[in-house]
Amino acid sequence: MDVIINAVLISLTAILIENTVFSKALGTSTLFLAARSKKQFFSFGLCITYFSVVSSALSYFADYFFKDNEYSYLFMPLIYVLIIGAVYTITLLVIWKLAYPFFLSIKKFIHVSAFNCAVLGALFTNALTEKSLIEYVAYALGTGLGFIIAAFLVTAVYERLYSEDISPSFRGLPITYIYVGILAMAFYGLSGGTIVI
Repeated sequence: MDVIINAVLISLTAILIENTVFSKALGTSTLFLAARSKKQFFSFGLCITYFSVVSSALSYFADYFFKDNEYSYLFMPLIYVLIIGAVYTITLLVIWKLAYPFFLSIKKFIHVSAFNCAVLGALFTNALTEKSLIEYVAYALGTGLGFIIAAFLVTAVYERLYSEDISPSFRGLPITYIYVGILAMAFYGLSGGTIVI
């Protein structure tokens, strides 16, 4: 029971306090890409969640296998990339073989989502502390769901950020960065941090 409660708390922490976009600026470029359409932000979020969860589950075993190696910090990043690459390749092949029409509709999300730095960030964060397999998966799930929330918050105001009411010098990407920065400060406040002026 304690493991389940810890897993839920870790997942909620990853969603709200340790949101990869707002606390670490990971996945920002994909966030802006996902925010362009109210239909595609959810697909991006689901793909990132899938790759985070599956890759984290596999990285748990890699971390466990190499945990006693004093040089693991040197080669573990490469192993994480190889894990993500293997999950990406197998996922593409399976969907292509079993559901080709679905493959055509989702392939543009898979490429960007698989190699998104938010996925790699979830693997590195999991590796920093010794956790159980359930906690690895819970954090990765929270990372993906946190990305969905971040994408929703940007998608909800996307049209306003590009509206004629905003000065041309700030319209679009500059005001989007300001908006994301304000949200990041709000999420930083959730973590108990204080801003010193």
